[in-house]
Amino acid sequence: MFRPVCRAAVLRPLQHARRRMLFIAALTAALAACDDATSPVAPAPEEVDAPAAEAGTNELVAAANVLTLANSRIAFVLRDANEQADIWSMSGQGTNLAHLTNFSPADETAPAWSYDHKRLAIVRPRLDANNTLHDDIYVMNADGTNKHWARSLPYSSNLREPSWSPDGTRLVLTIGLQGGSWLATLDLATGNLSFVAFEGLFAVQGFHPSYDPTGQTIVYVDATRKRITQFYPGADSYNLVQSDREVDCPAFSPDGKKLAYSRYVSDTNREIFVRTLATYTNKRLTFSAGEDQGPTWSPDGTRIAFSSHRSGKYQIWTMNSGTGGGLTRITNVTWAGGAAWAH
Repeated sequence: MFRPVCRAAVLRPLQHARRRMLFIAALTAALAACDDATSPVAPAPEEVDAPAAEAGTNELVAAANVLTLANSRIAFVLRDANEQADIWSMSGQGTNLAHLTNFSPADETAPAWSYDHKRLAIVRPRLDANNTLHDDIYVMNADGTNKHWARSLPYSSNLREPSWSPDGTRLVLTIGLQGGSWLATLDLATGNLSFVAFEGLFAVQGFHPSYDPTGQTIVYVDATRKRITQFYPGADSYNLVQSDREVDCPAFSPDGKKLAYSRYVSDTNREIFVRTLATYTNKRLTFSAGEDQGPTWSPDGTRIAFSSHRSGKYQIWTMNSGTGGGLTRITNVTWAGGAAWAH
C-alpha cells in the first residue's frame, strides 16, 4: 500500500558524525553554499490538549467560510487503479476537479502552490546526463498550462519537497545525496542551487522544509525526525517542536502564529497536531484508528485539509483548524494524498 508522506518521499539521514564530516567535501563540489551553526533553544515540554467540542460560529462567518472554500483550490495527488499518480486540483469543498498532469507512466507528486496562487511546483522523474532517473522539480500554471522544468539541465541527485518563497523567486527543497537529505534553495530565474543552514554550518540535513509567511525563516524536520526546527538562514535556529516520536509535515498557518504537523502516536499511526507558537502548547486535532497526516491550511486559516486512511483508503478530508471538528471528506477516488491548499 502506498503511504503518503506530506507532499514527497524522503530519504534516511546519515548515521554517524564522522561520515557527515567526510561528506562535506562532496557537498562543496556539488553546490555553492551559504555559511551556517546552531544555537538551539529548547522548547517547553510538549503539552497536548484533550479533544474539544467544536465551537459554534455565527451565520455570517459561516457563510464567509463557505465562500472561501468554494473559491479556493486544493492541489493533490490522485493515484488510479493502475498505480499511476497525477496532479489534480479541486475546490476546498471537493468540487470542480481539474486534471493537471498525465505523463504516463511517470508519477507526479508533491504539489506546492506559489503564494499568488498562479503556479504550482511538483516533483517529476527526469533522466540525468548519465541516463539515470532522478526526481526533479517541474513548474506549471495553476490551470496546468506552461509546463516546464524549473532548471534547464537535470541534476545528478534527487530534488524533492519543493515549497515556494512568498515572493515567488525561489523554492526551498531537499537534495538527496549519499543517503542524506539536505536543505537547499533553487533560484527560479537562474536555476542555481544553494545549500542553506543556520550560523556556522555549511549545510544541514532535514526534511519537509518551507518558508514562514514572511519569507524570513525556514521550518523543517531535523535529521532525528523528532524535532521541528525554525531558523534564519545564516543565523540562529530554534526547536519549535520536540517529540519522543517522529514528526513530519510542518505547515505554518497563514498568519504565521500556529504550526500544524503530523506526529506518530503509535508505531503505525500518525495524527494531526497544531502548535500555538506564542504559548508553546500543542493541540491534538485528530483521533482516528486510520492514519491522519500531511496538514495544509485554508487561505483564511479556519480549516485544515489532510490525508486520512480512516475510511479504509487514503482520501482528502478537511476539519476545523481550532477544534478538529466539522470533519468532511472531500474526495472519493481510488487514492488521494499530498494535499496542498492554495495560500
